[in-house]
Amino acid sequence: MKPRKYRTYTKKMMNRIIAIALIDMQFPFILAFLGKEQIAESMGSLIVTEIIGVFMAYCLKSFFETKESEKIRLQEEQMKESEDSESEEIEL
Repeated sequence: MKPRKYRTYTKKMMNRIIAIALIDMQFPFILAFLGKEQIAESMGSLIVTEIIGVFMAYCLKSFFETKESEKIRLQEEQMKESEDSESEEIEL
């Protein structure tokens, strides 16, 4: 039986941020259509840099979190193997 995959708080927030960012990306086009090109250009670049910054921070957090959990899992496996080998030696 596979364990359930729970969506963490950060995954939920990341989905919300991306959804809002995709909506916000439409505003520079609307402003450019209305003749406000300067504002549209600065707003568009600001939104893109914000999205990239949030996404990179999330990726780094996820990477280090996964790395640490795998490290702990491997240590637990090694401890279990060493306990098993010690119990086999005692039985002999």
